[in-house]
Amino acid sequence: MLFDPSFTDRAVDGGAGASWQPPVAAVARHRSADCVLTLPDVAEDVPMRASLKWREDTSVDAVVLEQFRHGPLLAADVEAPVSPVDAFQQAFFAWARRQLPAPLRHMSFGLDLCDTNAVTDAIQHQYDHDEFKPRTPLHLGVKCSDEWVHQVGDLAEPLRRAHPLLLHTIFETVDRVSGKTVLIRTPGWFLCEASCMHWEGDESATDEDVREWLQEMNGDDADVINRYLPSVLRPLLCPDEIRVPAKVEGRRSRSSTLSDNELRELRKASPAMVARVCVELLALKHLLRKAGKSGCLSDGYDAQPIYSGCTLLLAHNERTGELLDDHMENAFQAGEATEYSRFITFSNTRQGIREQYTQWSLGLRMLHHLDRLLALVVDPN
Repeated sequence: MLFDPSFTDRAVDGGAGASWQPPVAAVARHRSADCVLTLPDVAEDVPMRASLKWREDTSVDAVVLEQFRHGPLLAADVEAPVSPVDAFQQAFFAWARRQLPAPLRHMSFGLDLCDTNAVTDAIQHQYDHDEFKPRTPLHLGVKCSDEWVHQVGDLAEPLRRAHPLLLHTIFETVDRVSGKTVLIRTPGWFLCEASCMHWEGDESATDEDVREWLQEMNGDDADVINRYLPSVLRPLLCPDEIRVPAKVEGRRSRSSTLSDNELRELRKASPAMVARVCVELLALKHLLRKAGKSGCLSDGYDAQPIYSGCTLLLAHNERTGELLDDHMENAFQAGEATEYSRFITFSNTRQGIREQYTQWSLGLRMLHHLDRLLALVVDPN
C-alpha cells in the first residue's frame, strides 16, 4: 500500500490515481457458448486442488504511534483524520514542508510513505531484492521521478574571475551533498562512467595506457579509438579546473576547496551574484559538518534509481549527452531500476526515531540550500 501521493515540492493532494483496466472483454459468465467444449483427460498425478496464499497485510499503527510519541510531529497539523495512518500522513508532510520551505525549482525530488508490500512491489525485479529486510512495516521512499540537465555555461566566467578555486569548491560541495541526499550527476560521475567503459576504470589513464585496450575493443578503427582517448574525452567531461585545479600562488592551504574564512572574505569583496553563491556554500558546509557521518537521506535500501536529482555540468556537450543516453538505455533494458533512490525503514525506538528525524531534517535543508545555489549558477539559456 502506498499511503500518500508523492511529496514533490507542493502541497499534498489527496485522492487515488487512475486504476488499470484490462484490455479484454469480460468473461462469459452465464452467456451461451458458441460451441461445445470437450475436456481432455487429466493424469492422476495432477493435483485436483490449488491453494492461494494472500500476502499478509502490514499493520503500521504501532509504528505510527511511536512517531507521535518520540518524533517532532505535531497534533496541531492533523485535521479530521480518518485513521492513524491518515493522521500520520498529515503530520509528517507538514513537518517535511517546514524543513523544505520552498518548492525545489532545479531538482526532481519527492517523498512517499510506503508499507512493506509497496516496497516489495517496487523492487521485485531487482536481483538482490532479498537483501531488503525491514525492521518495521513503515518506510520512507526517497523519490526522483525525472531528471533535468543543467550547465554553468557562461556564468562560469564571473565565478572564475572571483576566485580560481570557486568553481571547484561549488562542484566539490555539490558532490558532498549528493552523497548525503540524492544522487546529483556532476563531472566526476561522467568521468567515472567513461573510465569504466573505455579505460579499464582508471580515471587518470594516459593515451598510452589505454590505446591497446581500445584497440582490442574497437579493432583498428582509428577514428573510434581517437574519439575515446583520455586526452580527447576527459576535458569534455571533467575539465582540470574541476578535477585537479592548479595551485593558487600565495595560498597556504593544501586543500583545493575554499575554506569558510576564504568564502567569507570573498563574499565581502565580490559582486552580488558571487556573494550569494558564497552564502549558500557556507550554509551547505555548515549543514555537512552537522551531519557528520550520518547518511541523512542516503541511508536504507538502495533502490537503484534510474533518475538522479539533477545533472550539473560545467558545459553540456555531445559527449556528456552520449554518456547519459547510454546510461539511461542500459538501465531501462536491465529492468531493475526504480524511481526511488532509497527506502528508509522508520525506526520504532525512542533514540532511533529522534536520530532519523534529525538526519532527515538536515538532508531536506541541504536540498533547500542546494536548490538556491543552483538557481545562482545554472545558465538560464
